[in-house]
Amino acid sequence: MRIHRSIRCSLHFLLALLLVLSVTNGYAQTKVKDTIIMKDGTVLSGELKGLKSGRLEFDIDNISIVKIKFDRIRLVKAITHQYRVETSDRKIYFGFIRRSDSTGILRILTKDSAVLIPLDKIAFMTSYDGSSFMHVRGYVSSGFTYARSSNAGRFNFDAAIAWQFERVRTDLTGSMFVSQTDTTWVRDRENLNLQSFYLINSYLSVGGMVKYQRNYELGLARRFQEGLGIVYNWLSRNNFQVKSLTGLVFNQERNIEGQSFSNQIEVPLTIQAEFFKFSKPNISVNTSQSAYISLTDPGRLRWDGDTRISWELIEDLALSIQIYHNFDNRPPSGDPRSWDYGTVLGLKYTF
Repeated sequence: MRIHRSIRCSLHFLLALLLVLSVTNGYAQTKVKDTIIMKDGTVLSGELKGLKSGRLEFDIDNISIVKIKFDRIRLVKAITHQYRVETSDRKIYFGFIRRSDSTGILRILTKDSAVLIPLDKIAFMTSYDGSSFMHVRGYVSSGFTYARSSNAGRFNFDAAIAWQFERVRTDLTGSMFVSQTDTTWVRDRENLNLQSFYLINSYLSVGGMVKYQRNYELGLARRFQEGLGIVYNWLSRNNFQVKSLTGLVFNQERNIEGQSFSNQIEVPLTIQAEFFKFSKPNISVNTSQSAYISLTDPGRLRWDGDTRISWELIEDLALSIQIYHNFDNRPPSGDPRSWDYGTVLGLKYTF
C-alpha cells in the first residue's frame, strides 16, 4: 500500500509539474510577441520581420506575413528580435523596438540610449538575433512567348534571394533565356551572380562578387568573373534608393568557337536605382546599369543593363516588364554584332 501511495504521489507530483511547465511555457509564448496597433484601432499580434519599400512586414501569429504601409500604423512594439534600422538622413541604429507614446513614432533602445524616429523617415529595417543574424527575402519570375509564324518559342526565368545579416548582405541572382524550335533548344542568355558586402557605415560597404555569363547573340559561350568592390549609398529614402559600385574584376572568357581568353582585368562602374510607389496601383521600378572598362585590352568597353517595372496585381504577385541590353565593342568571337537587347513580359512572385 505504501508503495502504491508513493507511486500515486509521484504521479500527482509529475502531473502538477507538467501542468505548471505547460502554463509557464504558454504564458512565455503568449508574452513573447510583437504588437502593431493600426490607426483604425486594429491590434495585430505576431512577429515583426522588418521594413522595406515603405511597407512593414509582419508575421501574424505564424499564420501569414502581411505587408502594411507605414502611414496606416499608429504604434509598434517588438520584443522578439533586435533590429538594424537605417534612416533617410543616413543614420544606422542597432537595438530593440519598444512602444512609443506618440503616433507614427518608432522607439529604439540602443546600448547607449533611446531614440525616437518617425516611421516615414525609416529607409530600411531588418531583424536579427544572436543565433541567426539574418532575414531572407527574394523573388521568382518567369514568362513564355511563342510565334506561330516562326514556329519558335522562348522561355525565360529569373530569381533572386538575399540574406540579410547584422552588417553583411549577401545576394544571389540568376536568369536564363531559352529558345525552342521544332528540332532543338538553344540557351541564348544566362546570368548567375553572387555578391556579399559588409556595411562599414551608412555610406560605404565593401565586399566581393562572383559572376557567370553566357550570351549567344554576342558569341560568348561563357564568362567567369571574380572581383572586389566598394558600394557607395548616394540616396536612401523609403521610396527611392540610389547606389553605385566600383572596384576591380578578373574575367575568363570562351567564345562559341571554343577559343579561350583568360586573365582579362576590368574596372566596373555600376549605378543601381530603385523607386517604389505605394498608392494604387503599386508600382516599383528597379534598374542596374554597369559599364566595364578593360585594363588588359585598352579600348574595349562593355555595358550590361537591366530595368524591371513591376505592377502589383495582388499581394506578392506582380506583372513584370523587363528590359535588358548588352553591349561589347569587341565581342570575344570577333562577330560584328555588338548589341543584344530585348523585353520580357512575365509574372513575378515576391517572398
